[in-house]
Amino acid sequence: MGKPTRQPAEGKGKGKGKESENEEMVKSVYPGDTATTKGFLDDAVVQSFEDAGFGEDHFLSNVKLSMGALACIFALIAQFWPNPFKPMPFPESRPLLLVCTVLYALLSFALQMIMTFYEQDAILYTLPPNETSPFWNSLQKKRVKVSTRLPRFSINYTVTLEVKDGSGQVVDTHKAVLKLTDYFEENGTFHEDFFMEDIEALISALAAKKTQ
Repeated sequence: MGKPTRQPAEGKGKGKGKESENEEMVKSVYPGDTATTKGFLDDAVVQSFEDAGFGEDHFLSNVKLSMGALACIFALIAQFWPNPFKPMPFPESRPLLLVCTVLYALLSFALQMIMTFYEQDAILYTLPPNETSPFWNSLQKKRVKVSTRLPRFSINYTVTLEVKDGSGQVVDTHKAVLKLTDYFEENGTFHEDFFMEDIEALISALAAKKTQ
């Protein structure tokens, strides 16, 4: 990886204590560790949207948690019904085990389908921007699905922004490919401020398209 040559934006990081500044300065990753690198980048993307006035939509996360909890409940019923200290003996419990096993498998399958075909590479589902957001006028009542990709050993980090209307229909898509060499030094030091500037520029470009 090369060494970024840009200077931090005027006022970027001001107002933070010395401890926070030092933590940002030492944020680094082992070169070639794709998973950790993507984690740093994804966290910065989410933070950029939060700073821009977009709240996170937790609906899908809550649905997945509920389905997972329900699957666990069926597993516990199969194991301990009707009394955890004296569960139903086998083979009397065979019908109960069959029902609970089928339901557990269906819930697990549904969760896998959601992650594979609906979420895919999504890292964030936003709420519409709040009234104090600079993007309130251009993106009000719009939600954004943020997806990212970083193939193993690649320096190309792809960000895809899908704008959805109130009915959930995709009304616009914006994609950008960012190079890791613009944000990471050879020793793995991450220039998060440079990266967040470019993510903010992507959000601004998306909002500008909606006002044209």
